[in-house]
Amino acid sequence: MISVLSCCRHPTTQSIQEKNTAKTIGVPYEYLPIDGTDGTSSAAIWNFGISRTRGDIIVFIPEDVYFMKPGWGAVLESKFSDPHVAGLGVAGTQYLLATTPSLTAAGRPFIKGRVVYHLQNGDFFAVVYSQELGDFEVVACDGVFLAVRKRHLAHAWFDQETFDGEYFADLDLCMQLRKCGKLLVTTEIVVKKRSPLQFDRVWKEYGRRFLDKWSMELPASCIAAVPDPKRFVSSQCVNLKGKVPMETIC
Repeated sequence: MISVLSCCRHPTTQSIQEKNTAKTIGVPYEYLPIDGTDGTSSAAIWNFGISRTRGDIIVFIPEDVYFMKPGWGAVLESKFSDPHVAGLGVAGTQYLLATTPSLTAAGRPFIKGRVVYHLQNGDFFAVVYSQELGDFEVVACDGVFLAVRKRHLAHAWFDQETFDGEYFADLDLCMQLRKCGKLLVTTEIVVKKRSPLQFDRVWKEYGRRFLDKWSMELPASCIAAVPDPKRFVSSQCVNLKGKVPMETIC
């Protein structure tokens, strides 16, 4: 069974996300919204939620993330049928630099996957990390969607002491999970998010903490190639208006 944990800063009786999950997952599951209205950090919320789950696969998502394609639960279960898979996301990187904490700092072809954004102002676009479709081994996944085999959370956990805010607990967990098995990004699961990431001074501070904590293990890579800063190619933004249905499935 799949346990879906949602960090809810604005909980409602039955959220659109809960309806969206029920309509799209397609396999046995449980949906657990964890109340974060008191300002508790995401890491602390996830750690609390893990203890309440019954599934052998746990999906961590923010409250403003929605699934765009039905049947994603069966896709997820098929990926985890490989016993070597410890975690899976929809976007990530094959190379984490030692000098910058950004997930996309290595650029193409090291970054994989895609995330759709449907912002409150009406903007509807995809951040395409890579054009390729399929599954890719990575060293870290974007926390917009992170699925983890539950048994590995006995050895890897969200560091709520170091990351006591909203940033970098996901990358920190990925660094731990790499010791349990491989991490994958798949393009078969598509999600959209309603708010963008803010690269502000708070993000930079938690990024510094991440680099400090993992200084002995960075750079981290799952491939032989090394990024060349002179040939950096960023992710691509693609306008989806008029090309993809904007309505949330629910």
